[in-house]
Amino acid sequence: MRFAKFFVAFAAMVVLCMPMALAAEAPVLSVDGRGSAAITPDQAVITVGVTTHARNANQAQAENAQKSAAITQALQRMGVAANDIKSQNFSFAPDYHMDEKRRNEISGYTANHSLQVNVRDVAKIGKIIDAALNAGANEVTSLRFSVSNQNKVRQEALEQAIADARNKADIIARGLGRQIVGIKSVSESTGYIEARSYSGNMMMAAKAADTNIEPGTISLDASVHIDFLLSDH
Repeated sequence: MRFAKFFVAFAAMVVLCMPMALAAEAPVLSVDGRGSAAITPDQAVITVGVTTHARNANQAQAENAQKSAAITQALQRMGVAANDIKSQNFSFAPDYHMDEKRRNEISGYTANHSLQVNVRDVAKIGKIIDAALNAGANEVTSLRFSVSNQNKVRQEALEQAIADARNKADIIARGLGRQIVGIKSVSESTGYIEARSYSGNMMMAAKAADTNIEPGTISLDASVHIDFLLSDH
């Protein structure tokens, strides 16, 4: 019986305190902030290849292997480490043509070998491409710039997003005659630096001319959502 009276009294106290708790809760101002930062790429990946054609299968394969080896040696002379050069694709297939009786017959063979090259010094990209072309490469199918360490640019983008959110919140709070007294919650959304790629058609250069490649900059966007607590007046 004593417990029942205590429970009723406690429940009544909770009910009486609920309006007071709701009334004491600070107003919330929700704001989104956005920021962006740019950075110069410090590494790149190039895909170069050599395609050979011959009437004889062994000849097509041997010529391709010889040129691939020459390309690899030329890249290493440019300072590219051996473990930064790897085969990306190799294909070997017969070529067909239609005879007078409209039958397909083998006219020769085509071999293709593509090499993926990691470049640690972007200043050498143009010379590395020229070295590969001069060594026998007849394809430059892609160039992709990227950044080895994204922490610094991500921090800068987030700082800008937070500053943007706070600036907006200050303006709104002043307009309402309130002050920011705290933060209820924060959430963020930051992407990753996407590598900037170029197609092979943009990359092919005449062997007589030096290839000049400018890395430019890559940007990273960040956004934050902040729930600010406002004063009552």
